Amino acid sequence: MKLLRMSSLLGTTCVVWLAGCESGTSFVEKDSQATGQTLLADDTVLVTKTTRFHTSVGIAERVEDLSESPPEIYVHDGARFSLITGSAVPGGWRFTGVPRGEYYLRADPLNMVDILTSARHVDIGTNQWGRSDAVYTEVDWTPVQLDLQNLSPWVEWADELHLGSSLQAVSSEVEVMGGLEVYDRVPEGATSIVTDEAGLVSYTSTRFPVFEADRGDRLYVNQLNESIAGRMPDGTEVGYVAVERSVRLEPFDFVPDWETPLPITAVLQPLAPTEVAVDWRLSEFARLAVEGHPRATPFMASFGVVPAPRGLADGWLGYAGELLWMDMPRGAATDFTARLRFGNPYPSDWGVVGQLLYSYVYPSQLQSDPTRFINLSGGYISTELLEDLVSGPMVPKLSPPRSLRIDRKSASAPYEVGSLQPVISWVPPAVGRPTAYEVSVRQFLPEWGAMLNLGAIYVPGSVRDVRLPPGKLESGAQNYFVRVTAIEAPHWDVEHHPLRSLETVPSRSASAFSSFFSVR
Repeated sequence: MKLLRMSSLLGTTCVVWLAGCESGTSFVEKDSQATGQTLLADDTVLVTKTTRFHTSVGIAERVEDLSESPPEIYVHDGARFSLITGSAVPGGWRFTGVPRGEYYLRADPLNMVDILTSARHVDIGTNQWGRSDAVYTEVDWTPVQLDLQNLSPWVEWADELHLGSSLQAVSSEVEVMGGLEVYDRVPEGATSIVTDEAGLVSYTSTRFPVFEADRGDRLYVNQLNESIAGRMPDGTEVGYVAVERSVRLEPFDFVPDWETPLPITAVLQPLAPTEVAVDWRLSEFARLAVEGHPRATPFMASFGVVPAPRGLADGWLGYAGELLWMDMPRGAATDFTARLRFGNPYPSDWGVVGQLLYSYVYPSQLQSDPTRFINLSGGYISTELLEDLVSGPMVPKLSPPRSLRIDRKSASAPYEVGSLQPVISWVPPAVGRPTAYEVSVRQFLPEWGAMLNLGAIYVPGSVRDVRLPPGKLESGAQNYFVRVTAIEAPHWDVEHHPLRSLETVPSRSASAFSSFFSVR
């Protein structure tokens, strides 16, 4: 029972309060009971941001302030884009003068995240786990004073296929997951670690929480150990890591400040193993590469089992570490079967999700330096209930979009684009039925040796082309590339809840990408 659920923003009374009234008439016309979406005046768009906190006793909702990074709307009239700026209303951001039909909602101007939608009410909130009143600092790392006993015999890291032993820390009361890094060498076979030379690095956020004992804040400390999954046909040995031992610390107080060490003293306990059989048809995934780009080749492949904090009723809520992870040899393209084992320390209301990743790359020639080649990439990702993912042979259930074009020209050949807002078009995949697409733009900066993310556009699955909105490209610039990812996520409402429901399960994606291009 969701005891902490606050008043929904979707009820008529709530939204009238949220948006206010004009000229004595309610800004909100009525509430659609069929869709759960608020219907607004013809030329009005309401944007809200509701964060949903999943806790051990239910879900709490918090309406966020949008004034620090207000959303924007861009409308294309067939010839040019027009920017529409909104204004604050209690609990949201209101736009007027927005024509009926599709528009671009820039939900996150800082990171250039755009939504192509015709909805009159869009909520850009996300799901989180942990209590809503938690306090987060500006710290993303803390020193640790470590005294761990009763470990599984420690295995040292050998190479990318033999990852050895590692430690992770996860909280169920506040949103934090991180790696416990031991800076001293841990001897092979060691069953205890006592050291002040350790640290906890946050993998989920740059803001570490304050732990409060009277609120029940605590940590799981998990040890992952290496096992051997089997061998490839050429004899290459494939290892994997999985949780073997764990302990849940008692509630404690701790305020991270970069300097004060977090004391962790515990005796880990072995976990009953769960076995999973995988029949991975890697040869079929390898064929996706040339569909993603005509000159792409297979690159990396991984299989994982991950926890889903607070269950899967509202999707996979975020990264909480791994229960099992296996990387395959680079360029793996031959089928592989194995029986793998992992432990699970988490309560029964947490779900277990299987993940499959397969990437492919194409070394594209830099336009600014023809002697230099940079790997551009795409791939296939699947997040499903573990039992569904491994119920039969693991094969691609979705393929990349086809015939990727920029202003009607093939995107696989490098060339110069004559517009700052070119049209990106594609043909739907041969396999699967996308419910949405992501169109992302990136630019390689040779002087930094880094790829700059210029944001993504999320569009409904019925869309076959999209014009890039302002701010993505710069006149005279080089080394851009675009990636179009087909997404099959039946529970994702891309138009009304684009960011929250992006995390739904099941979800599959497969991408096609261009070569480098420049802008005139």
